[in-house]
Amino acid sequence: MTNPRALLTALHDAAVQGAAPFARTREAVHRWWQEQSLPPAPDVPVYVVALGKAAPAMSAGAVAALTELRVAVTDGIVVGAHVPTPRDWHDLPVADLLRVYVGDHPVPGPNSLLAAEALEDLLQDMEPNALVVVLLSGGTTALCAAPIAALSQAVGSADAAQALVANLAQTLLESGLAIHEMNAIRRRVLRFGAGRLATALAARGAQQIATFAVSDVIGDDPSVIGSGPCTPDPLDDATFLALLDVHDMRPRLQRAMSQVLGLTGAGTPPSVAHADHPAFARVHYTLVARNADAVNALAAAAEREGIHEIHIDDVPLEGDAAALGDLFARRALALSRALPAGHSALLVSGGEPVVHLRDTIERAMQAGDDDDARLDETAAAAPLLIQPPSAADEPLRGGRMQVLALSASLALEAATARGDRNAWRITVLAAGTDGRDGPTDAAGAIVDAAVPALARRSARAPEEDLVTGRTWYSLDAADALLKTGPTGTNVMDVVAVLVR
Repeated sequence: MTNPRALLTALHDAAVQGAAPFARTREAVHRWWQEQSLPPAPDVPVYVVALGKAAPAMSAGAVAALTELRVAVTDGIVVGAHVPTPRDWHDLPVADLLRVYVGDHPVPGPNSLLAAEALEDLLQDMEPNALVVVLLSGGTTALCAAPIAALSQAVGSADAAQALVANLAQTLLESGLAIHEMNAIRRRVLRFGAGRLATALAARGAQQIATFAVSDVIGDDPSVIGSGPCTPDPLDDATFLALLDVHDMRPRLQRAMSQVLGLTGAGTPPSVAHADHPAFARVHYTLVARNADAVNALAAAAEREGIHEIHIDDVPLEGDAAALGDLFARRALALSRALPAGHSALLVSGGEPVVHLRDTIERAMQAGDDDDARLDETAAAAPLLIQPPSAADEPLRGGRMQVLALSASLALEAATARGDRNAWRITVLAAGTDGRDGPTDAAGAIVDAAVPALARRSARAPEEDLVTGRTWYSLDAADALLKTGPTGTNVMDVVAVLVR
């Protein structure tokens, strides 16, 4: 069998390719156009709006399909997470046809506001009776974030309101909420969230809004993907307020944000478009790719590699990342004991766990000097992560897949200490499909029982790094990080546990 790390790296690449958005978008747009019986050269303007981490590849796929259909693109916009390369464009002249912007992620900032305002400009320039191809993928919520008018009016400017949007995003990230809960809250104050892009397009006279999405959420809910720019908000005001209360969000929000959300005074939550709004009759929604595509592609590649047993989890990967790492280690140990001699097996799972960053910050503060660990009160409104100093004076650095991986490696090391030699037969891949796990340069990690000891040789304390939000440091010291660069897709995370 191939070296475990090389094999798992190849399997991760297979997962990414299984959800590659270029070919899937080209096929979906081509098929939709034909199903609608649209002419090759319609006498209406055609616009392309691509938002999210997969925006460059999706826009290239759409342009490829429209070119094959002999359809001219009038104008459009691409808002992604990095400066696209010719490879991202698949060597098509997308940048010559569409306006290109790079937003901020995971916390929206000035670049996200600039991108959203560029989208607003495109809407103002849009010709009536247009056909609009909207391409959505994970990251849209942050990358094209801008405040609703009510929030800007409440604080006096869009820039000040954007700082509130950024602080809300950071607060939600720290709270460890699931993505569908975070987006249910964020979309209420986003200019193009909660169906507001569809209503804005309809107001400009768009006759058809063909929406294609790459899902980065469990359940593939259109209202959650990118905060639902072209999908009605399914929550009424009472349910929305109950969601905030169940997570004790009222005391965590800044005053102006609380007022606009209807949490203080006599105000009510911002109005959103519900399913009966006429704009949604013009929306045609197609799911292009999802996490299951990546998981199935990974499993198929493992079968081609000759792995004897492949176990795919039916239940999506969610919950606390550290606890899941320990669970995968224990499952792999049990499987290893039952595996026939000479056989290999693979546990495969996909989804998106969470890290409770607020708890992590509190633990990090406790690990350092109490006086030095005080948070600057003036930094509470800053759009960037507040990073309390630790005993080592290092910033928080890691991601949910790195947390899962380091937790699994510590559990495997503990098994070896108990004399369980089966732990040495296990290697764990935990990585995001987008190539970026949290605000780091790694997609995730590939670990085994030796990783903690390797980290200690470089003066790291992996147990402490795990609980203080610094998993990247131990994994980097052990040369366990998986660095792929941006992959051009985003369908959540994959975990593959190899048992030999």
